[in-house]
Amino acid sequence: MTFKKINENEQNSIHDRSCIILVNFNNKEVAAIKTVSSFAGIKDRIVLTSKNGNTKIKDILDGNISDDNENTWSEKAIIFNNIPTNRVSGFLDGLKKMKIRRPLTAMVTEVSIDWKLDTLIYNLKEERKSIAKGQVVDHSK
Repeated sequence: MTFKKINENEQNSIHDRSCIILVNFNNKEVAAIKTVSSFAGIKDRIVLTSKNGNTKIKDILDGNISDDNENTWSEKAIIFNNIPTNRVSGFLDGLKKMKIRRPLTAMVTEVSIDWKLDTLIYNLKEERKSIAKGQVVDHSK
């Protein structure tokens, strides 16, 4: 498996909703991210916490979100769905300019759309560790 920078990852639309999913951000951070996303032309935002971790990404995009997850984690993540790479790039540059520490980031893919949020966050954490060590990781399902 190879890794690509998120802003270089050209993908076909997996789900029609163009949005970002914000995970585990406090109200002040969400407000700052909303400002950055508006400048990048991203208007639709879904705000979640680890309590929503049992929900599949497809269900989140469809608005069917459960909050019964007992497995809690504190990692912050931004998940892009159906957002053009130039907007993703502009958004990530905006985060940097606002001095917002870069969270875990991902694009919804044909595989990850069927994962629970917990699984996606776990894989993003493993990916970050592997990249830091110069290793390759095989994502679990």
